Amino acid sequence: MRMLISATATATATAIALGLAALPLTAADAGSTGRVTLRAGADQVVAGQKVVLTGHARPAAAAAGLRVRLQEKYKPGVPWKTRQQTAKVTRRGTYRLVVRPMTGFTHAYRVILPASSHHKKGVSPTVKVKVFSWERLTDHTHVNNVRMSFGAVNINGTTFDDSVFAYDAAAASIEFNVNHDCTSLRGTFGLSDRSTVGGQGEVSIAADDTPAYSKTFDVGQSETKRLRFGTAPLKLRLETHSTNTAGGVYGLGAFGSVQVLCTH
Repeated sequence: MRMLISATATATATAIALGLAALPLTAADAGSTGRVTLRAGADQVVAGQKVVLTGHARPAAAAAGLRVRLQEKYKPGVPWKTRQQTAKVTRRGTYRLVVRPMTGFTHAYRVILPASSHHKKGVSPTVKVKVFSWERLTDHTHVNNVRMSFGAVNINGTTFDDSVFAYDAAAASIEFNVNHDCTSLRGTFGLSDRSTVGGQGEVSIAADDTPAYSKTFDVGQSETKRLRFGTAPLKLRLETHSTNTAGGVYGLGAFGSVQVLCTH
């Protein structure tokens, strides 16, 4: 009797072991939703810079070899757009994607893990990357224009398009509404070649009430510079005036090809 019980127990244990061995590795996940994470290597970039997206897919054994597909929103209110980029899930369940966003908006990303025989389709959480791009300052709304013109201007023999410049020797100024979207400004500052020989003038820039730049130039002088603002301003104010007007001499300030780094 004791031998019979032992033989029966052994046979039962063997059957159970064989039955478990016959189950697929991810049987516990069969019919469940695939899980996939997503992380961005940077949360702020300038348009054209690389952003590395990484994550994990679970269950790793079932997801290995599958290709996750990237989706993107690059403007508020638009639907998700499926991009061409895909990445293969490794045996450890990891994947890596690289994107280079080109428009100055907050870009949203997510990845789709396709369904398999062991799990349903999975969707990652959304990550957002704020993208800044260089824009012409003259494309922004301007107000309170006093003796300023837009267009091409010559500074020290070089033509600069999309510029702002004074057309009169008296004090000139203009304000641009940049709506707290812009963090930097760049351009070439100096005197327009329409100034007289011996002319001199001051050009300055203020971000709201904070002075950001001021310099006095003689005719033929210029400076190319980038200004960074500690706080994104509501308004940028450009000012210029001739500092010597005796005897018909004058200097006309110019802001050549002035651009701002903004997101929307």
